[in-house]
Amino acid sequence: MQIISRQPGRSAWWIFIVLILLWNIPNLIPWERDLYPATYWMDMQERLFKCVLLSAIFLSLFNRPWIAWLTSWIIGLWWLPISIAVRYLSSTQITSNLVGMAMASSPGELHNLALSIPPGIFVGLMAWNACCTAVYLWLRRNPAWHWHGMMRLKIFIYSLALLAVPLIAESQNRFPEPHLSEHGRQASIDPFEEGDRTIGTDAELPRAFPYELPWAMAQYWRARSVVVASIDKMHKAPATSTPLVRHADAPDVVVLVIGESSSRHAWHLFNPAEVMTTPQLEARMASKGGIFPLANVVAQTISTRQAVPSMLTRNPLLWPDGKPNPEATRSIITLASNAGYSTAWFSNQAAIGQYDGVIAAYAQEANSTAFLNPSNFIQQGSLDEVLLPPLQRHLQKFPRSFVILHTMGSHFRFEHRYPPNFGPFPNPKNDNESYRNSIAYTDGFLKKVIDILESNNRSSAMIYTSDHGQGLANERCNKPSINRVTTDSYEVPTFIWLSSSYMEDNPLTPRALQSNMNEPYTNGAIYQTLVDFISGPNTAGTTLAPSTDHDSFIRSTEKRLPRMVVSPGTQWVNYDLAASRDACSIKNP
Repeated sequence: MQIISRQPGRSAWWIFIVLILLWNIPNLIPWERDLYPATYWMDMQERLFKCVLLSAIFLSLFNRPWIAWLTSWIIGLWWLPISIAVRYLSSTQITSNLVGMAMASSPGELHNLALSIPPGIFVGLMAWNACCTAVYLWLRRNPAWHWHGMMRLKIFIYSLALLAVPLIAESQNRFPEPHLSEHGRQASIDPFEEGDRTIGTDAELPRAFPYELPWAMAQYWRARSVVVASIDKMHKAPATSTPLVRHADAPDVVVLVIGESSSRHAWHLFNPAEVMTTPQLEARMASKGGIFPLANVVAQTISTRQAVPSMLTRNPLLWPDGKPNPEATRSIITLASNAGYSTAWFSNQAAIGQYDGVIAAYAQEANSTAFLNPSNFIQQGSLDEVLLPPLQRHLQKFPRSFVILHTMGSHFRFEHRYPPNFGPFPNPKNDNESYRNSIAYTDGFLKKVIDILESNNRSSAMIYTSDHGQGLANERCNKPSINRVTTDSYEVPTFIWLSSSYMEDNPLTPRALQSNMNEPYTNGAIYQTLVDFISGPNTAGTTLAPSTDHDSFIRSTEKRLPRMVVSPGTQWVNYDLAASRDACSIKNP
């Protein structure tokens, strides 16, 4: 029997099969095997099973192949190469993070982001759609080809029945959610957590082509609404009671680099007993100077979303213990902008989500924003060097700049944070070795940031600190796994780099830094230090006026208050007392 015929009334079912295969090409790519090695093949089979049935149900709605092809092309097949490219380049499907990377970046940075995409993707997209056009024209010349109604009905019914079987089984095994009153629900749910909650109950379709894109868009806009609400709330509050006025000798360029999960103990710069993880910064210090290490800084908390806001403002959206602040105000970014700086926030983390949205709300205060990581903190994503080109462009365009670089640093998984065959352990055997490789990569990244600032020949200041540290397995406290309960989780590397021109204009600042190198601080002192850089700390004779209310790295302190941090149980604790009692578990007695 001839399957294909140009005679009216004959069918072309092979086109039906080809279309099902085309709909599922991205779903056959083993892009996530390394992330879920134990369950990958089972997850892939479940996803493919659902997607084949759904595509069969969809195609059975059409009786003419040319109509089915045109509809499929318009709805989803036109961007199939993009789905494949994202899987190969980012080891992930199209996600809300990837959508946020485009939607949350400012127009100028979005243009630069588009230019950074490999040209082969655009060429492949155009070539693919040219082929789709040719197939459509060919099918259109054969309008008599059709799929018999009775067979389409059978396919629809059988596919629907097969799709319903696992759904019925899941519904029968699902435990009922505990009932909460409306008051109890509102009191217990973090708005950023609620905004990041997965839409729907299906675990596989949001990762499958072509459902990934609409799912990601819906997920992004829901999470984005929480960020927008936070921004609106901050805009209704005054930035500060006293406007920030730029001092005549203030640096032309101020850069804050926020590290991630970096423990001071793993930096050779701070711990000479450690393997050489910071060769470039140490060589830079020995040859040119200008780097002032602060050897006794601790993080206020072990959570990024709770640590970063308190570096940027005295009234953050979330306090370090995670409690919302109804009186949250705008940050140092707005103050710097009002003082005449062109502000920018360049991030290698996400623009939305439970863990990122609260930080991204502050990023939107900047004149220029760019979110440059298409993935998340678990997957491969971008290396931190992706932040260097936008930094260079911003400094070239704006003589007076205030820039925040939010890095991925040493976030787990550590092996994703540096290039292959890199660092003191080119072939790491465990997490501890790959962690040190990530520190060595941060060392090189920070040296490049300093080189960029120095090449601009402007008065400049840069602060680096990590949001929190990281405890490793089987090391100082012999914990069985990586953790955030020991002193390593709190003790963070912090240093300030000053250009030679800035030090010539402000000789008291390097003198203060030399004096404060071993003084106890929390990284909450970042905010006041940035304020002092811009406004200039008050001087009296030849000494810097002491800070009476808030710590600053470039002032002395008359009476230093206890360093209060948040324990893993979200309770405030005197860090120095807790560390002296038990360095392996920071908690209240």
